[in-house]
Amino acid sequence: MTNQYKAAFIFPIGATKILGEDGWEFESSERLSKNISNYLIETLKLKFLEEYSGIKKYEGEDIRMSILLDDTQEIESIYFQLSGGALTSLSEICQSIGISSEAEIFVP
Repeated sequence: MTNQYKAAFIFPIGATKILGEDGWEFESSERLSKNISNYLIETLKLKFLEEYSGIKKYEGEDIRMSILLDDTQEIESIYFQLSGGALTSLSEICQSIGISSEAEIFVP
């Protein structure tokens, strides 16, 4: 993956977006279903890299995905680093009914 990338986030519909000192944060009492992360991993052909401090990291061609978990291992949000045509691919995938009905995508 190249050094130049675009960031994108997937989080529950209606979450509050806050640009803090550490970057974008999303606040919501809702969580994303594990079906969304499983669908993204499979569709984007991502491989598991590592897990630490409540973050699961995956990587594929022109894409890195980090799943941010809360204390109960529920998915708070998903963060992407995208290069090449990966942003277009992700946007198209997120139009699927399974994702768009419970989550929104945000590209700062």
